[in-house]
Amino acid sequence: MTMDFFEIGLNYDDVARWYLGQPTTSKGKVLPGTFRNCMPWGEPDPLSVEIMQAGTPATFNHSGHSVYIVTQEIVKELQSTLGSNLFQGIPISIVSHPGNYEVLNVLDSVDCVDEKNSEFSRWTTEDGRPERIGDYRMSLLRIDPERARGHDLFRVKGWEIALICSKKIKQCLEKAGVTGIRFKSVVHRE
Repeated sequence: MTMDFFEIGLNYDDVARWYLGQPTTSKGKVLPGTFRNCMPWGEPDPLSVEIMQAGTPATFNHSGHSVYIVTQEIVKELQSTLGSNLFQGIPISIVSHPGNYEVLNVLDSVDCVDEKNSEFSRWTTEDGRPERIGDYRMSLLRIDPERARGHDLFRVKGWEIALICSKKIKQCLEKAGVTGIRFKSVVHRE
């Protein structure tokens, strides 16, 4: 039986939900993309984020640049299922909102792109982004479930904007009543 994995993404059908901006340090430094690099965050400076569009708060928020901001309850659910060495929950305050939220900083990166069944190109020197040369430019992501075996919450090496979870984590989040996201299968079916 083939294992199933899911890309976690924004639930575009939920038109009443709020939208959050980018995490910012207390010194005003904006951190776009910082939390998709699978690197531990050790800065003591507190983080905050503004509400860019008012609406219904969600428990799992995509704030652009592949940054996910989740409630403390979701972090606790993930910790009880995974332990805490695969991700960090970094406290963040949401301006003008009293809830307890954390940036979900996933630390696991897995080399698992199923190139045969994905649709992609790669960054080249002509693109003018030397730090990205060789990385994927994905239009359809499929992952190899055998290479992802044993990983439950991770980013995809070479395409770190994708946040992937196993069926176990999908079920954990659904049981916890997660709002704001959708799950899209990323395993090719014959």
